Amino acid sequence: MDQFVIACIDSPESAAVVLPVARHFAERLNHKGLMALHVSQDTGHSAQEPDEWLKTLGVPYVSLKGDWHTAIEGLPTAFGGILAVAALNPSAPRSSITHPLTLLRQFRDCKIAYLVVSGQWTATTHFSSFNSALTLTHRREGKEKLVWASYLARFLGSGITIAAPHYSDSGLRQKLNNNLRFVEKIFKPLNINYRTVSLNTKHFSLNTDLVALRQLHPDLLIARTSDPRERDLIDLLFPKPEMQLLTHPSRTPILFLNPRDDLYILCD
Repeated sequence: MDQFVIACIDSPESAAVVLPVARHFAERLNHKGLMALHVSQDTGHSAQEPDEWLKTLGVPYVSLKGDWHTAIEGLPTAFGGILAVAALNPSAPRSSITHPLTLLRQFRDCKIAYLVVSGQWTATTHFSSFNSALTLTHRREGKEKLVWASYLARFLGSGITIAAPHYSDSGLRQKLNNNLRFVEKIFKPLNINYRTVSLNTKHFSLNTDLVALRQLHPDLLIARTSDPRERDLIDLLFPKPEMQLLTHPSRTPILFLNPRDDLYILCD
């Protein structure tokens, strides 16, 4: 089956942000296809068709009536998607998929990686030489992040930084060391160079990814979204970690991976 990078757009403005990035990833990820996806709410009566401006984009597109959540769930199966790209606009109305809360809600069951970019981040100014970062802790949740880091290094020429907390507990430190050995197992046969850094762990337990964002200032951060099954009462008192990343003033692009057993990843 053909594989595509899917540009999720809801307006000409979001298309201007998303398409250059999606096109760059499609070309560099071993020449994948590029497709634009637009979803408008099915109101039960004839609404203004977006086809006229979609036709001006110059790329294949699908325009659906319905809801974004259903369309996004079907990205790998119905559209052959291996990566989705979406725009972020905190000032957008809640009805727009570019609003942070709406974006996270619509993508919560996404089965492929999705890259969120803002208007101030463009392919032409950030892809000549960029550095990607990811966090690695004692938890067993890093495999998909490492696989995508390998794609960014191999196909897009990104530098890779792996940030890890400094544990005082010997048991946690041993688990982290096991994960770091797994990094070497994945990256060494592919000749991928990377660096490891220690995070300032004073507040890392709240949101390790946010600490890495503040400490490292990467050009792109690979992050795993929080698992709703693991959230407790204390977690409910704070914004979701992924929301904190999206609303960070740096507007750093975030490559999100949902915690799913059926997550689709590129296998080139």
